[in-house]
Amino acid sequence: MKKIDSAYLNKKINKLNKKIHRAEEQGDDNKVWWRKMKLDKLKHQLKKLLKSK
Repeated sequence: MKKIDSAYLNKKINKLNKKIHRAEEQGDDNKVWWRKMKLDKLKHQLKKLLKSK
C-alpha cells in the first residue's frame, strides 16, 4: 500500500490544480466541478495529516 504523506498529497494537489485550469480553459464545467470536489478532499486530508504531527 502506498504511503500517504504530505509530499505525496502536495504532489496530487498540484497535478489536480493543473487539470482544473486546463478544463476551465476548455470550458468543461462538469470536469471542473468534480475536480474541485476532489481537491477539497485532498486539502482536508493534508490539513488532518499536518495537524496530527
